[in-house]
Amino acid sequence: MKKPSQASGEDILDLSVAVIEFYFRIEAISEALAGFATAGGEWGTLRQLIKEGPQTVPDMARSKPVSRQHCQTIVNALEAQGLVEFIDNPKHKTSKLVRVTKRGRTRFDSMRKQFLGAAGEYAHLFTASEIATATDVCRRGRDIIEA
Repeated sequence: MKKPSQASGEDILDLSVAVIEFYFRIEAISEALAGFATAGGEWGTLRQLIKEGPQTVPDMARSKPVSRQHCQTIVNALEAQGLVEFIDNPKHKTSKLVRVTKRGRTRFDSMRKQFLGAAGEYAHLFTASEIATATDVCRRGRDIIEA
């Protein structure tokens, strides 16, 4: 059996461009349907807090390729909408934890439902195996680059 050839830098660049193009097309569909794509950072922040629980802004920023200031701006916008709140941090007197509110969870669930509706229109064009492989490759690439 022939051994698969190693990927090249050009292959990784092609993958990166394809992922970015795919993301922006999904974002456009989401914005048209639900109006939340322009708040993609807000959606991602809510998702992170729901999935991982309350965190400090610096911790949230470290887990993404964004600055603490950028993350703080997003969190402040979410707080102004009542979607997150700052709570005391037992490990630090001045660095508060950010926690999703009930309203934030409801908003996130609504956005997710609308996105899933849009994504469902295209799901039949792929096999579950194709999606699993693509997801695995993207996550593996993310983890290698984070290392």
